[in-house]
Amino acid sequence: MKMVILAISAWVLTGVIALLGVSAGSTFWFYMEPVIDTAPDPASYYVAAAAGFVALFLSSVVSVGVTVHAVRCNASGRA
Repeated sequence: MKMVILAISAWVLTGVIALLGVSAGSTFWFYMEPVIDTAPDPASYYVAAAAGFVALFLSSVVSVGVTVHAVRCNASGRA
């Protein structure tokens, strides 16, 4: 049962990272859209976007790994 809760928590965290990433992207767009082509894009925008995608990818990999481990533990009766 503990592994199932851990797997659910891992997927919730992945969802929260995705939700916060979309929210941050929307905020960036809201403030950048009026000045498109009048000011250069800040370098921090690309760094933040890359860091967000890396965090989402790593969280997804961990979520899949924890889920597979939870399924294996439940299947073998060790949970």
